[in-house]
Amino acid sequence: MSSRPKVFLDANIIFSAALGGPTFELLLRLANEGAVRLVTGYSCVVEASRNVERKRPDRQQAFGDTLASLSIEQDEEADEHAEWATKLVHPDDVHVLAAARRVGAQVLITGDTTHFGHLMKRDDLGLRVRTLSAFLLEGPLRA
Repeated sequence: MSSRPKVFLDANIIFSAALGGPTFELLLRLANEGAVRLVTGYSCVVEASRNVERKRPDRQQAFGDTLASLSIEQDEEADEHAEWATKLVHPDDVHVLAAARRVGAQVLITGDTTHFGHLMKRDDLGLRVRTLSAFLLEGPLRA
């Protein structure tokens, strides 16, 4: 396994990164310096794009810059990862957890503590689910 952890970003993290702020700037700097590999799913990009367009159209350029730091993976309709995720999260979020597992991410970063919070203390999933702050505080290389 590479020493650079593969980190999957949920749509809300991509949207927030486009808005800016020191924690998001640090995450993108870690990616640009090669300390982490950022990845997301196509559906997360579509969702984040809609939110930028609807809520903050003035941040389109920053959104594009954020996407340049990510590897974007195609989504699968249904597979063993989706079946696994169905047992763990709200139906609206199955595609996120399944995609993170499908691409072999060591960490899924999300701001959705309502639907993912119960997974943030678990260590039996094969990947860690964290908020961005928790991920940065734990240390990206812990993965």
